[in-house]
Amino acid sequence: MTEKTVTKDRSLVDPPAALISRNPLQWFRFFGPGAIAASITIGSGETLFASRGGSIFGYDILWVFLWIALLKWVLVYGSVRHIVLSGGHPFERWTELPGPRGWFPLFMVLTAVFCWPFWTSFLAGLLGTACTWTFGVGDYYWWATGCLALIVLLLTIGSYNFLEKSLTILIGLKLAAILAALFYLRPDWWDLVKNLILPHKLAYPEWALEKLPDLQQRSAWLEIMVYISAIGGASHDYLAYVSWIREKSWGWSHLGQASTAELAETAARKDHPARLWLRAAQVDTITSFALVVIFSAAFSVLGTLVLRPEQLVPDGTDLLNYQGKYLETLAHWLLPLYKVGIFCVFFGMLYGGQAMCFRVIYEYLITIERWRTRVANWPIRWPIMAWSIGGGILILWISKLWPEIKPIDIVTLPSIFTGVLSCGFYCLVNPWMDRRFLPGTLRMNGALVFWNYIAAILFFLIGFKGLWDYGVSHFESWGKYGGWGGFVMLAVFILFCFMAAHAVRNLRKI
Repeated sequence: MTEKTVTKDRSLVDPPAALISRNPLQWFRFFGPGAIAASITIGSGETLFASRGGSIFGYDILWVFLWIALLKWVLVYGSVRHIVLSGGHPFERWTELPGPRGWFPLFMVLTAVFCWPFWTSFLAGLLGTACTWTFGVGDYYWWATGCLALIVLLLTIGSYNFLEKSLTILIGLKLAAILAALFYLRPDWWDLVKNLILPHKLAYPEWALEKLPDLQQRSAWLEIMVYISAIGGASHDYLAYVSWIREKSWGWSHLGQASTAELAETAARKDHPARLWLRAAQVDTITSFALVVIFSAAFSVLGTLVLRPEQLVPDGTDLLNYQGKYLETLAHWLLPLYKVGIFCVFFGMLYGGQAMCFRVIYEYLITIERWRTRVANWPIRWPIMAWSIGGGILILWISKLWPEIKPIDIVTLPSIFTGVLSCGFYCLVNPWMDRRFLPGTLRMNGALVFWNYIAAILFFLIGFKGLWDYGVSHFESWGKYGGWGGFVMLAVFILFCFMAAHAVRNLRKI
């Protein structure tokens, strides 16, 4: 039975023996929230974009997956360790940033809320495509709409546990088969490792420009930026991930913000339970992002070995079926497994993604003092589902009216904001949270501070370049100033959040 350490009438859970064991294999018992996040986020990035990247760029794309996973791990671990050591969620801490109180949490929330319908539409389109391919009948728009309706029904009756367990088993089987296909094809392992570690310039091959004329209007940088956003998830995924740490009772996470005296005691004792629980946070975050790298690299290498020689690129309505060739290299009977696995991946992403949406909104609302004790989980689900799922269906059917709009175009701008730029802001304020709220002994070390700032700079550079290229291709009427169009959008949005923050904080009780 787990022991309790009582500190000023607040109970901290002492880490079990397995966590403080010298046997690293024992530590993996604490792979929890990361497994949930990985099961939801391993899908579009790893299955689709990694394969697309491998088919277009070959082994040259591999380094992107490793380095982006590293940068996103820095982002996540910085905030996870903070909540374990202090009980403070990023939303709570960010309200104290300079400027109108609460402007930055509002900026992050509204960025996510704006982009959710676009991601829902994109993922539902992929799911509809998978259904059409699997059953050989019907229109993928209707399949997508039907799947979203089923998700609403399941969310209403709350039967999540069965789906989560079955999803984990099926994804595990599919990924095991994919890794088996990888070893069966025997790639050039030295070339693979070299390209995985060493960054280098990327450019479209001539055949890709001929096969996909749309790429001529879409810079290689903008293409890769979408991969960067999708691999490992977006900023709102991480905010929900940090919130799920509360469910595990690691350190102070489940007890709310620790007092000054409690933080002082935590800092004074190296064997304090909160500090010992950091190992669980390290194991959970490192394992989840290691899985992201492994599966991204595997799908990318298979794209290089199987699709690239035939000049096949996942695109349009053929975003998923080409990848079925991976399993057919082993045995034809494995193709149905791939189809089932693909359905479960994207159905699970849409279903579990709604849980992330609920958690992000809930965490934000409880930072507003007047709403803190008045927010219930179920009442906020309906407007969130109406916006995310209803908006996704609307965007999906609008895209049917303009066939020239491809699924990847729908998520390009959301990718820039949620998967890149907001991650840059997140990394920038991670060290500030520690410096503002934690005693010196508990703050992240110099190396982690350094990497948070490096990650912030790189995310900003990637995002600003993507925003410029997006402006050039979408604000053609601005002429040579078209590249500034995206920056104008960002500036107006931040200004709106400054103005809205004051109004939100002064809303009366409802």
